[in-house]
Amino acid sequence: MDRLLSPITLFWIAIVVAFLLYKLKRKKATRVFLILAFLDMFLFSVSPLPIYLMKSLEQQHTSIKIDKKLPVMILGGGNTNDDNLPDINKLSDVGLNRLAEGVRLYTKMGNTTIIVSGYSSKKNKPSQAEVMAKAALSLGVQAKDTIMLTKPVTTWNEAIEFKKRFGTKKKFILVTSASHMPRAMETFKKQGLHPIAAPTDFQIKKGPDTVLYNWWPSTSKIRYTEKALHEYIGMWYYRWFKEK
Repeated sequence: MDRLLSPITLFWIAIVVAFLLYKLKRKKATRVFLILAFLDMFLFSVSPLPIYLMKSLEQQHTSIKIDKKLPVMILGGGNTNDDNLPDINKLSDVGLNRLAEGVRLYTKMGNTTIIVSGYSSKKNKPSQAEVMAKAALSLGVQAKDTIMLTKPVTTWNEAIEFKKRFGTKKKFILVTSASHMPRAMETFKKQGLHPIAAPTDFQIKKGPDTVLYNWWPSTSKIRYTEKALHEYIGMWYYRWFKEK
């Protein structure tokens, strides 16, 4: 659904419809869809809307201050199955950022439990959790401190699997992308769990490209819009169609 609502998808839908209307000699309707295509690209490729959408997600949770040792749950962020790459390079940029934050917390707390999550998208290939666990070992995490949840496909599945495995009594640190954190926290809390947010993979950082009123178009702002829409649609879907 969120792919259908991508600014690029909407742009091409409007262009194709405009072309068909032009062939049918519907000039006014053609102009309307051409204007819609232009507005779509303008609104979602320049500030302030894409920056605002991402900031509204990323600023809901701030970096944590650690005062005691807690388990660290790292949500899966995608990987490749290219056997020619080291395990750490098999992770997507999102997955690598999440793992880096998890390992940082692990080291700072003096070795705790790291829980990694994610399914395998292909038969006979390692799951995201397995790839992340191997990458964690290469960064100094001890094997005895690593637990893998290899079945979850979605954030909702990850929360349910965590609850089945560890119960609901203990607090734990939840590591995921800052833009994904609001949906993840809401989902885990809905299962009666007690996560402490540790956001990472921030997209909106101080710089000329993220000034609220920078009117220069860029593909990065389209990606911000796509990521934000993905999260908002996910939150609405979980609220309306998912039960405990």
